[in-house]
Amino acid sequence: MGTIQIQFSAYEGNTAWTFPMKDSELDSRLGAIGLGSAGDIPVANVGWPEGLRVLNGLSVNADELNFLAKSIERFDDSEYDQFLAAVSIEKSPDLERLINLSFNINHYTVIRDVSDLAGIGEYHLMNIRGSLSKTELETIDFAKVGRDLLSSGKGVPTEYGLLFENEEVPFQQVYDGTTFPPYLYRGNEVAVVNMHYHGKTDYLYLPEEDISIEKALKRLGAPCLSDCTMDMEIFNCPDKCWQDGLENNFEIAGLRETNYLAEVLARPNIDLYKLQCVTDYAVVVTGEEIKKLADHLDDFIVIKGAETLADVGEYITQHEIGYEVGENMPDFVDYSKLGEFIMQEREGEFMGGCFVCMEESSYYTQIMGEKPHTMEMEGI
Repeated sequence: MGTIQIQFSAYEGNTAWTFPMKDSELDSRLGAIGLGSAGDIPVANVGWPEGLRVLNGLSVNADELNFLAKSIERFDDSEYDQFLAAVSIEKSPDLERLINLSFNINHYTVIRDVSDLAGIGEYHLMNIRGSLSKTELETIDFAKVGRDLLSSGKGVPTEYGLLFENEEVPFQQVYDGTTFPPYLYRGNEVAVVNMHYHGKTDYLYLPEEDISIEKALKRLGAPCLSDCTMDMEIFNCPDKCWQDGLENNFEIAGLRETNYLAEVLARPNIDLYKLQCVTDYAVVVTGEEIKKLADHLDDFIVIKGAETLADVGEYITQHEIGYEVGENMPDFVDYSKLGEFIMQEREGEFMGGCFVCMEESSYYTQIMGEKPHTMEMEGI
């Protein structure tokens, strides 16, 4: 729910676009019709939702339309009705106004069923206050609240129900037509970076596409990243060690390096323990280097708890084809010799609590271009 489908006029092969989409995809599509990332787009028809057909015939900013789609995608059914009902009474809404409406839905109450006075009263107060205490739920006469609301005469009939403007809830202008208000959209954001320039603030939700960073700079009017002051809030990093890594990258290497690392941490099912062991093995700290290791994590073996060469040899016989030991053969296998062979042939190293080496036919130099910084092959 909440996506916006638009058909554009004046172009051959005119097809419907569904918003929201990634900035890179939007930029590519705009370029394909000769508009470029800064161009306004003419709206022939809004296919969905019908309540946004007030945009038909207008030229709208593509980035604003994309942001509006992100904003309304979070709505549940009642919030969706509140938004569209509010849109329906706007005389000449533009995208700036619609974005602001999407962040002010509790400024309105929409009532579909007028028969349940208590339900109306409770819903209305929840909408205004955001929550009610247990005491309030037990003591408030919700039927009276509902009756007073309906009898106020302030309800405006819409196709979504009776619309009431909640004057006690101030309407806040969160979007000024330049920088977008803060909003988490994707769900995999690792951190938020607040970018400040000449009294304005825009927001990046790491990991971000490069084009999204450039768009934020343009909205701020900033020539480059070094002209901005930035601070970062980490809120979705699953591991304290990696949280420290994000903070260090941000303070020392800057936004783009931090973005590399955030992309790694946002990957589904990433083995952060293995990645940490491999990172310690390689002695790398920059986001770009860690991303390279993450891209090739399957090329490494990490044996958790291995403390001796015999531990390494025994693990290999249990996990690699070609090194299997028959049921009656363990007493005849020199696991230490096998572990020493693996260590020498596969650039292995004990890391304190684990052993790290390369998979067979994988080579560190092919991944990183040089040997691990701590590797001392002599004397093994």
